[in-house]
Amino acid sequence: MRVAVAGGKTGGHIYPAIAVLEALEEESESLSVLWLGTLSGPEGALVSQRGWQFVSLGAVGVRGSGLAMPWNVLKNLLESFRARSFLERFGASAVLATGGFLSVPAVLGAKMAAIPVLLFVPDVQPGWAARLLAPLSTRVAASTAVAARKLGAHPRVFVSGYPVRAAFWQMDKARARNQLGLDDRPVVLVAGGSSGARRLNLAMLRWAPELVSAAQIVHVAGRRDYAWVQDAARQLGLGPRRGYHLFEYLEQLALGMAAADLVVTRAGASTLGELPAAGRAAVLVPGPFSDQRENARYLADQGCAVILPDEEVEEQLGPVVRELLHSPERLQAMAERARALATPQAAQTIARALIAICREDKLAH
Repeated sequence: MRVAVAGGKTGGHIYPAIAVLEALEEESESLSVLWLGTLSGPEGALVSQRGWQFVSLGAVGVRGSGLAMPWNVLKNLLESFRARSFLERFGASAVLATGGFLSVPAVLGAKMAAIPVLLFVPDVQPGWAARLLAPLSTRVAASTAVAARKLGAHPRVFVSGYPVRAAFWQMDKARARNQLGLDDRPVVLVAGGSSGARRLNLAMLRWAPELVSAAQIVHVAGRRDYAWVQDAARQLGLGPRRGYHLFEYLEQLALGMAAADLVVTRAGASTLGELPAAGRAAVLVPGPFSDQRENARYLADQGCAVILPDEEVEEQLGPVVRELLHSPERLQAMAERARALATPQAAQTIARALIAICREDKLAH
């Protein structure tokens, strides 16, 4: 089976595909992978580590591009011809697209080459790319029933759940804490994504000197902010001896999640899968886009998260975290509600759907 993947730039568009490919390796006798991504995101390194082929597309974002929007739309259309060429030379049996602007030229290229497409819609609120590409896709997997309803009733749309890597189901708290050098005191994981979240990092530095008296802090600052966060933390006297553990990036985020009693993070699509898989309570600080606000609202409505607006995080992060740490019964209840949302079979469900559309395509030809 030869599968092409279109997704990149952020973990929310990368790791679901990796989880599906891991499931495909178990379902299929042989698997070859071509990944269509960006040179600026982490996907190139992650793909090469796994021995898969990687090519870059010059796709660009359209949302929020202002006066450049017509040019960006045209550029993505032109890139679809390059995508078609890559797919045909690879001999792709199917394309797995994970949403975002990278999916647009890849799916259009697949349509031109008559290659079946499975589109995964990660967010509760489908983005413009997902809404554009859903009618062009052979099957559409939605992470939640809410997202499926917003895409409209159609036989091609099904609810798969959110696929997460196997490590999230296999890790336990004691082993995770041992690997991270943590003790038995409460642990707060603070992570703003692979690039980091500036305001969240500033808030953490403001409150960490006080919070380390109540909990150990695992702070994933992100590649963009790591250097200055490290300098600021050093000036504040923060370090492992005081219970403050700083990381630039934590690819094995499952370690941090499993070790934590409370997770403070953005509300990207990955939170919909990873928080339930780990079964962890969260403080969600949505970024400026509506998809993050909808994801946060969904998890808060399920009772497993509290929302802290981005503009309030520097003033309120400390009091909110402290209040939750002082309410272990509430944390436990939130964790149980998160775990109830888990979909352990999501990756297998999408993998089997990919196999099915490949078989249907062969029969049709």
